[in-house]
Amino acid sequence: MKFQQSLQYNKPSDEVIQLFGDPSYFERKFQKLNALAFDVLDQSSTGDQFSIKVKLTFPLSVPVPGFAKKVVGDTTTLIEQDSWDLAAKTGTLSVDIQGAPVKAVGQMKLVDQAGGCVNEISWDISCSVPLIGKKIEKLIADDIQAKGADDARVTNELLADSGSA
Repeated sequence: MKFQQSLQYNKPSDEVIQLFGDPSYFERKFQKLNALAFDVLDQSSTGDQFSIKVKLTFPLSVPVPGFAKKVVGDTTTLIEQDSWDLAAKTGTLSVDIQGAPVKAVGQMKLVDQAGGCVNEISWDISCSVPLIGKKIEKLIADDIQAKGADDARVTNELLADSGSA
């Protein structure tokens, strides 16, 4: 399943990309998003390239229908990898849901606009469960969209805090 998502930020892309290249941003963000568990598995920064891989546990942000509970459960533990080209302001967000045959990959691009910038994300979600795979993909897409709104809100809070420091 493919879909587009746009996350609005109240600062220009030069400030947002600095935040996205800071490992402490991810820890602060996931604390504010009430992650049930958070662990940095890997992190690297070389020149204009930044990558961080984290293991997270979150409650789902959307109701889980009975047919999907065996596949995704009420909480989700996932491995998320954010990789950014800081100069080009482009990146890839990969999400692997642990214990579920679901993979989500988002191609990201920060674009300046009046009053800030937007992270334009082109998502591709796949689920290899026969018969109900498409329904699970839709459930995961809905959850990503719900979490995206919270993510943008928290990122804007952190951007405001970094501007007043």
